[in-house]
Formats: sequence, C-alpha cells, structure tokens
Amino acid sequence: MKKTLLQQFTTIILITISITCFSQEPTIGLLQYDETATEGYTLFTPESNNSVYLINNCGEVINSWDFTEKPGLTCYILQNGNLLRAGKNYIEIRAWNNNLLWSYSVSELGLNQHHDIEPLPNGNILCIVGDNYSTNDIIAQGKNPSLVGANHKLDKIIEIQPIGTNSVNVVWEWKFIDHLIQDYDASKPNYGVVADHPELIDLNYIDPNISNQSVDYIHLNGIDYNSELDQILISSRNLNEIFIIDHSTTTLEASEHTGGNSNMGGDILWRWGNPRVYKQGNEMDQKLFVQHDAKWVESGYLDEGKISVFNNGGDGTSTYSSVHLLNPEFINDSYTKENSKFKPLDYDWSWNGEILNNMLLETKKSGAHSLPNGNFIITETSLGQVSEVTKSGNVLWTYRNPTGPNSNVFNQFEDATAGNNCFRFEKYPVNFIGFSGKDMSPQSILENQNSISDSCSNSLSLSDLDLNKLSVINPVKSNTIVFSNHLKADSISIINTEGKTVFFRKNYSGKFLNVDLNNSIYFIKFSLKNKTVYKKIIVSK
Repeated sequence: MKKTLLQQFTTIILITISITCFSQEPTIGLLQYDETATEGYTLFTPESNNSVYLINNCGEVINSWDFTEKPGLTCYILQNGNLLRAGKNYIEIRAWNNNLLWSYSVSELGLNQHHDIEPLPNGNILCIVGDNYSTNDIIAQGKNPSLVGANHKLDKIIEIQPIGTNSVNVVWEWKFIDHLIQDYDASKPNYGVVADHPELIDLNYIDPNISNQSVDYIHLNGIDYNSELDQILISSRNLNEIFIIDHSTTTLEASEHTGGNSNMGGDILWRWGNPRVYKQGNEMDQKLFVQHDAKWVESGYLDEGKISVFNNGGDGTSTYSSVHLLNPEFINDSYTKENSKFKPLDYDWSWNGEILNNMLLETKKSGAHSLPNGNFIITETSLGQVSEVTKSGNVLWTYRNPTGPNSNVFNQFEDATAGNNCFRFEKYPVNFIGFSGKDMSPQSILENQNSISDSCSNSLSLSDLDLNKLSVINPVKSNTIVFSNHLKADSISIINTEGKTVFFRKNYSGKFLNVDLNNSIYFIKFSLKNKTVYKKIIVSK
C-alpha cells in the first residue's frame, strides 16, 4: 500500500527528530569524559531529594542509599564503608547495603546543625551548630547596638560520640563567643586593641557587602580535621576568612586562652583571607570573598598539607569564582606571620576559567578539593555539576546530577538546572580503604540515556583476544589490585597457593580491585565467555 503524502511527511519528520536527538550532546549525567581523568568514585547527595549516589567515571551507579529527609547538607563514606549523612534534622549512618545503623535528631539537644559535618578517626563527628543570643546578650559582650539585629547568631562546634543506635554523648565543644575582642565599649568584656590580638574575633567588624551580618555574624559553612596536627579548619562566609583552631584542648580549655598542644586554648591559631577583620590590612589585602569548602589536602597526595578553598567571589568583582591552594607556614608549633599578617601572603596556586564554555561563577555554596595527582574536583552547586580540572586548567571530566525533587530523574535534553542542586560532590580514589571488600561493579546510569556514558563504558571492555595481554601491577599494595587495562570479565577469582578460592566476584568491570589479602603469592583467575586466564600476584602491604 502506498503511503499518503501526509504519512510520508510524518515519517520524514520522525526520522529527522530521531537523528537530531541522537546527535545531541547530553544535558544531564556524564557531559564530558577524557580517559586521563583520575580513576575514582564520586559521591553526591542532591539537595532536593532523599537519595545519595556513588558513581564511577562513566556516570554508572556503583551504589545508592535512601534516607527519610533531605540533606543538610553533606555526606561522607567512612573508612569502614558505611555512609555518614547529615539530614535536615537527623545525622545518620547507614551500611553499604543501606541498612540504618545509627540515627540521631540533633534538635533533641536543642541544636541546629547546619552546612557541614566532619567524621573523626575515632568514630566521633564534628558538627557546625548555630549559637543564638538575644540583642541584650550580644550588646553585653561589647557589640555596637547599631550593628545588632532583632537577634544574633554566632556559631559553635560540637563533637558528638554516637552511642548505640540512636543516642550520643557530647564530648567536646568550642564557641566563637569565648574568643571575641572589641574596641567599642571599654566598660564591657573583651575590650582591647584589635590589631594586637589576631587570635580573637573583632565583634564589631562589618563588611558592607554582607547583607545579613547584623543577625548572622559568622555563618560557618565548612569544617575539616587534620589528624596529624589535631587541628580543625573552619570557613566563615560572612567574615570572608578561614580559621584553624586547636582540637587537643578539653572543653574548658577550648573556652579559654591557654591549654592544648598550642597552649592557646580555643583561640585562633591561623586565619586567612581578610586581614581587615583583625585590622592588619586594607581592601587590597582581602583574598577571599564568601568562600566555601576549605580543606586540608590529604596525606599522601601531591599537595599534602596545603589547604584548598572555593572562592565564590573571585577577586570581589562577582564576575567569576576561583579555586585556590594555600600553603600555610607552621614552624615550632605555630603559624607564621609577615608584617603582622598570617602567611602565605598569596596563593600557592589559583585557577578561574571556563567549564564547558561557561565561566566558573557560583555566588552561593559550591566547593573544591584536591585529588592524589594534584588535579581538582570542582562543584558548581546551582548546576548540580562536578568537574575534574588539571592545574593547567584542562577540564577532563564533567557530570551533572540528573535527579530532582522526589528523586525524579530528568529526561535527557530537558532543562535539568532547576531542582538538581548539589551542595558538594566528593571524589574518592579507587584505593580508598572504605571500598575494600565492597562490590564496586557498575550498574546502569540514572538518566534514560547518555551517549557519552555508553561510549565510556564500551571503551573499557577487553575483547576475548585482549585478555591474554592483560597484566597485573606487582607487588600489590594498599589492598588494591591494579590491572594494566580496563577490564570487563564474567567473573574474577583469587586463589591462594593451597588452591583455596579466597575471593570471587561475578560481572566485574574496572581497572582496580579492592580486596584485603595477607602478604603472600596468589593467582588471579579471569573468566570471559569461554576463556580463562591466570595471572600471578604478589601481595606486599
């Protein structure tokens, strides 16, 4: 039967639409993939739904967790593989299989936890908490009455110890109100010369560009911990500064000016970004503008010991954001200064530029952290987007959260920038100890289709003929077996010298295998279709 002219025209239109859609670049999920991107797994918790996802570089889901409330705002994988997440009210720990292990409502302590938490090596958790005072209370501390709103919020940090399945002990506390100075009212406490006390916070400093400072003076938005120094790094958005304080103190010492490893009690050990706050500089000396996500670079990384930070305001012009790497100088247990300003006087490294042809500009939230090889992971919160950028500014990898409210997944080519916000993405290296013994096999992508994910996933497969060319990097260290090529195998087995199978996994895909083995010689067996290949591995931790 011949088609009518209308039918022929309709068919042509449908074919044209199909070809156009197929050729379109993805708008959600994996947007850019370079094979030199750092191997690892990226964790994110969308702001508008209750889910948490862990993905590989191809945008494929490795694991996911479901909670009963939206985030408030961060989550971390712990060294035992459990997931720690701050919700709007509850802080919870879930096992790899999503089983709820511990849950606590911080509001039961009469507290408002916000922005960030930090897991400690001993299993405790540092929490940023609001610390509210009446107008009269804060004026009694020496605050200029003209600078006070209807109420006044500072911030404090508490360390909680999870107990059982739903309880806590508060084992440590630090408050800003214990470390103030002011030169407004000599009859009030804390009166002194601000410029002579960089270890204290000037209660009456006002930034004309911060609209809510009269009611939210500090606005902490990030916290990190350095176990080697036993120090805490915090970020104050409204003072445009980042601070380091001593964690080795008791709670009493943390409220005073002596004690701890520093013998400075809870006073500020180091501060950076805006020396005007302690009256040691002018507008030209300000380096940070409403920044977020200050972190120490992890031990063993290329830039270990340095500090990374996402500078939302760039240079204060609000035309771009930037990412900085700082290198504080710590000599004889104290941080050094030059011309009364804490060092460094400038960035160790800094970058601002374009990601997918758009200038990096995030006026709120967002973050950045260093990777083992010195590359950076950069979060653009408003886009729900994360990218890996080299020190030279090359963008190697970009992924955009494809989920929105109620865990709904956007369809490809829709405008997914409304409702897919993510406060921060965290990328873990493949040999992260929390992945040891876990099934890291990829599942499907979240979105309905993604041509870049398809190409990425297919490029990782080894054919039946390539299996013989596969080699294993010996000796095996840090519980991570590294293959010379990306591999997809029907199964992988590890056999000891007595012929006993000590590890088995079906449907493996990747270049790394995390498994805890004793120091010895083993044989690893790869099965693909009807072919089997054995390789010797030497484990030497």
